Amino acid sequence: MIVVKIPDSYEKERRYILAVIFGEFLGLEIQVEVGDCKNTIVLPQPDLQIEIADVLFATPISQWLQPESLPSQPLKIWDLDRTNIRAMTVTSQVPIIYGEDPARADFFTQSEARTYLGIDIFGSAFFMLTRYEEVAKPDRDPIDRFPATASLAYQEDFLTRPIINEYLEILWACMLHFNPSLKRKRREFQMVVSHDVDEPFRYAFSGVRRLIKRCAGDIYRRHSPILAAQSILQAIQVKSGNYHLDPCNTFDLIMDISEKNNIKSAFYFIADRTHKTFDGDYSIEHPLIRDLLRRIHERGHEIGLHTSYHTYQNPAQTKKEFDILQRVCTEEGIQQQNWGGRQHCLRWETPTTFQNWNDARLDYDSTLYFADAIGFRCGVCYEFTTFNLKTRMQLKLKERSLTVMECTLLDERYSNVGSDHIHVISTIANIKKSCKKFEGDFSILWHNNRFISSREVDIYENVIS
Repeated sequence: MIVVKIPDSYEKERRYILAVIFGEFLGLEIQVEVGDCKNTIVLPQPDLQIEIADVLFATPISQWLQPESLPSQPLKIWDLDRTNIRAMTVTSQVPIIYGEDPARADFFTQSEARTYLGIDIFGSAFFMLTRYEEVAKPDRDPIDRFPATASLAYQEDFLTRPIINEYLEILWACMLHFNPSLKRKRREFQMVVSHDVDEPFRYAFSGVRRLIKRCAGDIYRRHSPILAAQSILQAIQVKSGNYHLDPCNTFDLIMDISEKNNIKSAFYFIADRTHKTFDGDYSIEHPLIRDLLRRIHERGHEIGLHTSYHTYQNPAQTKKEFDILQRVCTEEGIQQQNWGGRQHCLRWETPTTFQNWNDARLDYDSTLYFADAIGFRCGVCYEFTTFNLKTRMQLKLKERSLTVMECTLLDERYSNVGSDHIHVISTIANIKKSCKKFEGDFSILWHNNRFISSREVDIYENVIS
């Protein structure tokens, strides 16, 4: 049993992050002792100790969740090559989110019985996993999302590296130094593939007005009268009952690709509408959608919830939509052990949306990702238990944070590098490589209506293979 001694402040917060780091990530049992100590002390063996700097949880209560408690910028960088630590990191240059100045001689010291580590590993992990800065900072984009550009990870250039996984490896290396016989939880890299179903069919549920709008776009924006003619022909065929000809009906293709790669896809459906424009034009009650749900389930893939546009601050609506999804699935003979999904348009409010999903009794969420930049919004490539910063309570809900969404790289409103096929693939491959390095989860979102383009299908197949 590993003993961990902690100061007597922010006990609920400390116990939560210790449980995640030691229990969920490392698979180790610990005994927590609250006492009169300045820093956190980990005892891999009774007479050997690792003392870890305590910075975030030393914050005065009056400054908690306030801008004054945020990390000082620019962050200090620790060069691991100057130490005898052999920890697995993305590079040897490690940003210090909370901690002391690594240029100081006493930032890292090691003797026969004691190691002192100047990184606040536990405070930094708490900061990233709970999305602490999103409560402390007012920044929001036009649809009320916390943008990547406001995040510490983006500003300090570590968004594309799972920094908390790196901190975990540093801690593990220090523990092994004192107790080489320690064994951690075995992990395997896995692909986590999901598809938000915003538009299951382009023409099955839409009317003439939408067709006219699309044809106008084909002619004036895409400069292609041929595309306009094709749109009209497809609409006529689909309205005649040939639903397999609908360009957005790509579900069998997606499942074929997943099965070829031994991957289970998750399809997240909108169950109710709270915004006429943003929430699509389909009803989950429609026979076409019910048939689609059955096909997905019969092929062994997952069905989940894509909560509508105005749910992120609305617990009652979140629960209502999950209830609708479960009822329809039950009526179709669909049963699953776990239920999860993602917020529509990635709209999120910390910690409100965590609590909404927890109270609706969903098992996991996979929203946390910045629409405007790929990478690790939570700084980690492992699933983890969530925490409500306002109520100071650990939740049952798990977070499976997203790492890549195709729109971020391919759409004009975001990175808009879609014309550079090689750059898109290499950018995503680098993220995947980091997830593999830590035997974590590479979580990717590719909407079903993006499989219309053969070029995008090629990119997708290259990325998940």
